[in-house]
Amino acid sequence: MKKISRLWIIIPLLTLFVYSCKKEQEPMTNSMDQSLIEKSQQIIQRIEAFDTKLTGNFKSGENISVDSLVWYTEALENYNNARPDLAYENFVVSKTTYTVTLDNGNLSMEDAAALYSIMQADLETELANLDPTDDKLKLTDVALDSIEGNTAYLSVKRVIGLKLIAGTYLPFQNGVDWYWGTLNQESGYPPLGKCDGTMIGISDASDELTRKLNHPDVIPAQPYIYTDIISRTTDGFVYDSRLYVGWNYPENNCLASDTLNYYLEQSHLIINDISEGLRPPGLDFSHVSILDELVPGGEDRSWHFHFYTVSYGVKVIAGQETD
Repeated sequence: MKKISRLWIIIPLLTLFVYSCKKEQEPMTNSMDQSLIEKSQQIIQRIEAFDTKLTGNFKSGENISVDSLVWYTEALENYNNARPDLAYENFVVSKTTYTVTLDNGNLSMEDAAALYSIMQADLETELANLDPTDDKLKLTDVALDSIEGNTAYLSVKRVIGLKLIAGTYLPFQNGVDWYWGTLNQESGYPPLGKCDGTMIGISDASDELTRKLNHPDVIPAQPYIYTDIISRTTDGFVYDSRLYVGWNYPENNCLASDTLNYYLEQSHLIINDISEGLRPPGLDFSHVSILDELVPGGEDRSWHFHFYTVSYGVKVIAGQETD
């Protein structure tokens, strides 16, 4: 390969406190949408054919467009490594950048194979550098950031699940109240905890909302992956305070359990209901992260709020049973 370079950025997202109990498993039935099965099989055939070209002796002289490179490397890494069907206590997000040299918008399959090999080595290094042995890749999102001359700049974002768990999560219980969030938590500031002064440094309201939204009550019996990843952002200014927007800045608002259950319900609807305008048609919810933010403007014109980043993709059935 003429040129492949990369830069790593690791971003801790959340420190979560998890209550778990036995998770219900949804059995596969004959009523499963046959079109989903057939579409999944077609996508898997494309992915496996690309993998065969990369690892076999069938790539000599063949070229691939940079757009196809993005789709296939994303799909193949998810197919070979990702387990979005499992639940985790926490997540970290990494970003690695690469450059590849193009010829009229294309590159050779040999160069594509070299790029993918480096991507896999980087993934192995990332997982090896994390402490728990049950950490797994949840999602890989490959994007074409720009093309300058004959150089393409790619970014690979990976969501890695920390501490594999099996649990189902009930609504916020009466009397379990949390502070709204923690400014600069992503920079290391400890979460504010519960309103009774406990759980400081462990969690806060936005962390608890994120944990619940990322852990559905039912685990599908068959593992799956995502392709065609799209991330969208939103907040309570867009959705008329259906997502948290503070009401008495600079106070750190205490959110009672009934208020948190309201935000949990509204978050679920906004994230999953296509009519809400956030979820792209034809894509399924993958995961959400919630950052704690501030709109500055003076004491009477400033607000704390929750900023949502939601990822969606094409769900592809990728196996027969969950490990």
